[in-house]
Amino acid sequence: MEAMQPAPDGARTVDRDACLEFWRTLAQDRGSRFEPEAVTIGGEHATIRWRLHFGAGLAESVRGVTLIRIRAGKIIEARGYVKS
Repeated sequence: MEAMQPAPDGARTVDRDACLEFWRTLAQDRGSRFEPEAVTIGGEHATIRWRLHFGAGLAESVRGVTLIRIRAGKIIEARGYVKS
C-alpha cells in the first residue's frame, strides 16, 4: 500500500499486519467517515467510488475509487486511488 504523504511518493506499507493496522486506525478515527457513492460488481471484479470526509463540508473531503478482485468469496487484490 502506498499513501499520499509524504510527497512525492508517499509512505509504503508492504506486509499484511502493517496494512491491517493502518485500516484499523482509520476505522477507529471518529473524525472521519467513508461515504460510498457507487458500487459496481461483475464476476470477480468490483468497483467502489467513495468520498472520505475528515471534517465538516465538502472542502474537508477527498474522492476516490477502489478496484477489487475477488476469488472464492475473498478479496485477493484491492487498489485504491484518490482524486487529487
